Amino acid sequence: MDWLTIQEAAELLRVKVSWLYERTRTNSIPHMKLGKYLRFDRAELIAWAAEFRRDGSTAGGAASARPPSRIPR
Repeated sequence: MDWLTIQEAAELLRVKVSWLYERTRTNSIPHMKLGKYLRFDRAELIAWAAEFRRDGSTAGGAASARPPSRIPR
């Protein structure tokens, strides 16, 4: 397993660390808390991010993939 620090995860996703902290606070991104340390599994994080693709290349061939937590309108 390849564990990332919050800084490494933010760089991988190309987001601000503060954005990532907010997502971990609300449990909307997969992570593990080890005491005061946050860690992210690289493969799990990439799979999570892939759920948000909007170019039709998601599994199942959906033209507009939505994250599982959202309710379709």
